[in-house]
Amino acid sequence: MSDDQIRWSRQADVERTWVHEGQEFSHRLITNKLHGAPMSFHITTYMPHFDTMVEGDGVHEVVLYCLHGWSDQIVDSTGKTHHFVQGDAIYLPKVYRYRHVIGEAGLVVAVCSVPSKEAGDM
Repeated sequence: MSDDQIRWSRQADVERTWVHEGQEFSHRLITNKLHGAPMSFHITTYMPHFDTMVEGDGVHEVVLYCLHGWSDQIVDSTGKTHHFVQGDAIYLPKVYRYRHVIGEAGLVVAVCSVPSKEAGDM
């Protein structure tokens, strides 16, 4: 692929990656393998009332942007709760830990990750 090409991606055309089977899945729309991008861009969907601990892997920096629904994010080290709603963004450094409680409408977020996460990567 040439570095000067504009490339498109459609959710229906990329593999669904289950992060937590039956509870959370992601479509890796733009990735290094597919597009040569240094970051990846995903749409991640959570089922209603899913409750999980989320931890940084020490490698990826991530930005989440809420498109639909809501969740409560409770930071493990401080106990501080943030109510994450449509229009909110959060930056996650390489190392973090929080409890993620999804609301009754579920949650859909846009995700940017550096370095790129590929289809099948958790």
